[in-house]
Amino acid sequence: MQVTIGKVGSLLIAVGYAVFVIVGGGVEGLKWAAALLIPLALIWFPDEIGSATGYIAGHLRVDAETPPVLISIMGWLFLVGFPVLFYLLWR
Repeated sequence: MQVTIGKVGSLLIAVGYAVFVIVGGGVEGLKWAAALLIPLALIWFPDEIGSATGYIAGHLRVDAETPPVLISIMGWLFLVGFPVLFYLLWR
């Protein structure tokens, strides 16, 4: 696995979020911190995730590979975009 600026940056952002929710929420914060693994996986492994085809969830068929850049953008949207949007809407 090649270390890139995007991977290091996403890890630093996720660690910051994790510290914030664990300090503020205790055990409940650990559940929120575990949810950060999803956007990190999308950012770190877009090639592997994008190349997944076949049956998903037993009945949903994926016929074409997804471009890795779209997978990575989705990861960044989950990691940075949604928290910023939620902050702006509910502050």
